[in-house]
Amino acid sequence: MRAYSSTLKGFYEDIDSDQIENKIKAQTNMNFGPSQLRAFHNSLPAIATALKFNQNIPLDAEVALEMRIPLTCKRIHFIIAGADDKNKDHAIIVELKQWEKVKHTDMPDIVTVDYYGRNTEEVHPSWQAYSYKSTISNFNEFVEQNDVEIHACAFLHNYRECYKEELDNPIYKEGIEKAYPYIMNDYFKLAEFVGKYIKKPSKNNILFEISDGKIKPSKNLSDSLAKILEGNKEFELIDDQRIVYSNLYKNIIANLSSPYKHVYIVKGGMGTGKTLISLQLLSAFVNKGMNTFYVAKSSYIKEAYEKKLTKDIPDYQKLRSLFLGSGQFYKDSNLNEFDCLIVDEAHRLTKQTKQSYMFYGNNQIQEIIHAAKNSVFFIDENQSIDIKDYGTIENIKAAAKAEHAIVDDNSKYTLRSQFRCNGSDEYIAWLESILYNKPFIKSGEKVDYDIKVFDDLCKMRDVIIEKNKTGNKHSRMLSGDVFPWKTMGMPKSKLSDLSDDEKDINIGDFHAIWNKDKKFAVDPTSIDEVGCIHTSQGMDFDYVGLIIGDDFIYRDGLIQTDYTKHPEKSGEFKRPHKQRIDPNDKIIIDRLIRNTYKVLMTRGQKGTYLYIMDEPLRFYIKGKSSLVHVRDKSASELV
Repeated sequence: MRAYSSTLKGFYEDIDSDQIENKIKAQTNMNFGPSQLRAFHNSLPAIATALKFNQNIPLDAEVALEMRIPLTCKRIHFIIAGADDKNKDHAIIVELKQWEKVKHTDMPDIVTVDYYGRNTEEVHPSWQAYSYKSTISNFNEFVEQNDVEIHACAFLHNYRECYKEELDNPIYKEGIEKAYPYIMNDYFKLAEFVGKYIKKPSKNNILFEISDGKIKPSKNLSDSLAKILEGNKEFELIDDQRIVYSNLYKNIIANLSSPYKHVYIVKGGMGTGKTLISLQLLSAFVNKGMNTFYVAKSSYIKEAYEKKLTKDIPDYQKLRSLFLGSGQFYKDSNLNEFDCLIVDEAHRLTKQTKQSYMFYGNNQIQEIIHAAKNSVFFIDENQSIDIKDYGTIENIKAAAKAEHAIVDDNSKYTLRSQFRCNGSDEYIAWLESILYNKPFIKSGEKVDYDIKVFDDLCKMRDVIIEKNKTGNKHSRMLSGDVFPWKTMGMPKSKLSDLSDDEKDINIGDFHAIWNKDKKFAVDPTSIDEVGCIHTSQGMDFDYVGLIIGDDFIYRDGLIQTDYTKHPEKSGEFKRPHKQRIDPNDKIIIDRLIRNTYKVLMTRGQKGTYLYIMDEPLRFYIKGKSSLVHVRDKSASELV
């Protein structure tokens, strides 16, 4: 979809007569906010002025504005297309920014921008432009089949030369090489760049094909993904994982030509391999040229697996495009636009999509089913941790019925064997007895899993750090959500200068910050941080040091919960559009807190170490932990 399309000549004329805004409104019925209007009045005349520096750019070249990028809700500000002297087709994306200056960060794709006195993290415009190029290059069938070459750059027409070293900091070298950022004094250079590729009009309607053409992963993309997964033991399927995968694969392939929609429900508890199957299905279907994507509600999970899969890939942006958020289907998604959408952690889906304190859409589940011929929902209802979680089997079936889809939740899609916590079913049974006040009956299984309760939190952290150094390089500290997130949104450059009192978590001599970004679980530098439920759900670690907060207590012979210990700004227990927790939800919230600690206490593959804030609960669990085999006596001595 293009909000505006014309020739270059028509674009010039509409700029001169100030008709751009009116024409976009007439075509789209869009209402524009102040920032968008400023762009129309400032950025578009600037790009028009720049292009006029090169009279060789053909006036009948194609131009589009606010063109939706397939698979996303993002829009390209400006794109121009045409052909070179040899009749090869080209399209050039120009990301327009009105920024006057930025400050560099220690992240290779992030800058900070001063918005009315507040430093806000933003994607470097080079990376932003390149990500658009990468998505189009890798998912547009017309572009691949007709060998259309896509280029990208950024144009910061207000950006001052005196701040250029911040924009061009060496940390951004890779992004700048992929999409150069032109600034205030670069009008002629930008025109020269465009004119290098667009010398005459194309015989094809390039921009129509890009915006409205068929979405299909490129062969290059499928080869890259297959290379990562094939032969990688971390992603191998075993036992009933293979059975579920094979049945799903067979039936989805068979149903591609069906006139009906199909919805598949895959049930499995923690550690049963739902994510492994979803990634293997993604690879297999992309390799067959199917329009298939991995979907997750949680941006933490999505970005963690993006990072995990792409960390050794030079051109990692192309693979990141395979991972979509669940909240992008509420608009601009056509009926059956996708061959298959694979939804991981489906229990975390919400009814509406929240963006910048606003709610959009009506039903995430139904919106996903509407957009795809086949939808696969991997679900564990016992991992619901937020009162707004809407992903239940009942709600999936209701949404499927509304979309006239056939539901397949056959028992052959049920995963029973769990491979988390060193495969110890006995530990899981013991854990559930603790968390849910259930009786525990020992099976006699030898439990080769470490569970230790520490009286000294600093000593527990020391053990986790040591584990991370010596053969267990993926060990982390986690905590229940009982500490205010004072450092949220704080630039990373300032975090190292914080005093102990300024940190998020302060218990005696223990001081730490919450995880500073979404990639906590796969970031090797995050050992000094404490992860929350959102950055650890769906992830595995070797050892976990868990702080059980004072929202979990032992009174009157039972483990109880106290939601009042959660920070006021915490949103897990608040209904949509509500500022406060409804006391009538106390029973539901009690379950959510217990589910949260179950998730956190099953992240460690080899062991879980506990510091429990409530002393009666600490004493109680200490007495109950003797069933677990002690793998590491050195850690035991520190307790």
